[in-house]
Amino acid sequence: MKRNNNSGHFDARFICELRQSGASLQQIADRIGRTKERVRQILVKTNGSSKHALLSTQQLYRQLCLPRNQILDLYKDGVIVPALEWTTGNHHYLLWDNQVVEHIKSYYNIHRVCKMCGEPVGRGRWIYCSAECYREGQKYRYKNAEAKQKQLLSIKRYMKRRKQLAHVSTTVPDLSGTVTKIRDKHYASVP
Repeated sequence: MKRNNNSGHFDARFICELRQSGASLQQIADRIGRTKERVRQILVKTNGSSKHALLSTQQLYRQLCLPRNQILDLYKDGVIVPALEWTTGNHHYLLWDNQVVEHIKSYYNIHRVCKMCGEPVGRGRWIYCSAECYREGQKYRYKNAEAKQKQLLSIKRYMKRRKQLAHVSTTVPDLSGTVTKIRDKHYASVP
């Protein structure tokens, strides 16, 4: 650990380096034997901010105006590499360097072709070249196995509920005297 020779205090540059590498305030505090608040004060005095320069996945996809799953697909395909990653329980966390933003932009400038037809994607679009390709891409046959299973379960629940509602129907007299049968929120006159 780096200490300043005169006062025995930790070097602020050392604390800043730890923070820039992605360490949390608590991790730095534990390492140097100070409180988290004191570490934050040192960082604010030195940098003007206690935040590190790394971006969370949420900050990254908001900055690029891309869907979150698109960022994660680039990560899974090995196109981008996080500066720091760790797992806590069931959660997997990723922190990204600012250079990743430029890397993604340059990647899409080179590899920007439509997922459906393979044509170049125009300016202002990321995945599909046209509305027609977008609609085609949203069809059931192009979904992955997990999305298909989710949709099938949704349809089964809908059909089961609809069957239950078909058995429960009531009759209500109309103003004209005819009896109206209510079924599934649709009205039909019955003589």
